[in-house]
Amino acid sequence: MKRRDALLRMAALYVAFGACDLLAQGMQARRRIAFLGVTPADDAANMLATFRDGLAGEGLLEKRDFAIDYSPEPRIDRVPTKVAELLKGSPALLVAITTPVAQAAAKATRQIPIVFGTVSDPVGSGLVASLARPGGNVTGVSNMLPALSGKLLELVRELVPGISRVAVLWNPDNPAKAIEAEELRAAARKLSVALQEFPARTLAEIESALARGVKDRPTVLVILAETVTNTHRKRIAELAWVGRTAVVSNLATHTEAGGVLSYQPDYSALYRRVGALAGKILKGAKPADLPVELPATFELLVNKGAAKALAIAIPPSILLRADRVIE
Repeated sequence: MKRRDALLRMAALYVAFGACDLLAQGMQARRRIAFLGVTPADDAANMLATFRDGLAGEGLLEKRDFAIDYSPEPRIDRVPTKVAELLKGSPALLVAITTPVAQAAAKATRQIPIVFGTVSDPVGSGLVASLARPGGNVTGVSNMLPALSGKLLELVRELVPGISRVAVLWNPDNPAKAIEAEELRAAARKLSVALQEFPARTLAEIESALARGVKDRPTVLVILAETVTNTHRKRIAELAWVGRTAVVSNLATHTEAGGVLSYQPDYSALYRRVGALAGKILKGAKPADLPVELPATFELLVNKGAAKALAIAIPPSILLRADRVIE
């Protein structure tokens, strides 16, 4: 009897140790992805869904292979602190959405892999050595917004032929927007268009800037969109409406909120590619060996209702190219 009891106890210990070993293997296989973005909450669901699609395309499934620790941070000045908190947990990799987040992450660690998304100018922002050969522990997907600044101004000229002055709203605390603003100035010089710039960091500054702008009644307000402007897009649309000003932006949500026109990369496709790069790294690839990817498709959105209310006739040349039209 004693011998049988001893054998049963040994068998139980064997099973227990085996279970612990399997559990440890499972915890190691299911690695943690720290995901930090300054994206508003109402945009986060689609961003995360397409990010998961990209991981699935690499054969990786949530709960089985990875867990996502998503942290939104609406204030740019708090980003370095949030990055430090996430890195304390030693994630398998860090996903950094927008330029300020990616810069804070790259400054905080050179060991943990970083995959960025929607960074305007990865080389100019000091994140990678080159697009083809990133080097270091950082790679990702650019949205090429500086290159689109000139395109936005061309669309404005097409929308309002003969326009000579355009108002511009942008956040000077965002290094990516500073790069875009410089590109916009260069395009304006080529097109002989004067820019009336309104730097704004907060809602109060936005309201003050647009109140001043209303007095000058610009026909078009170009928004170099980012988290602050996107969060307050409805208020911006209201203020622009008071001044009978057409909002043109590089982010579709501004047009959906009452703007007239937007031209942007296909962000769902971009976040899917961020997920694919993250998947490759989880499977063993090094960020230094993965070239930075650029957007392949772009979306032109037109709000005919907003244009009609402002007595602006959308040219057929723009309507024919539009990917989506809001009636």
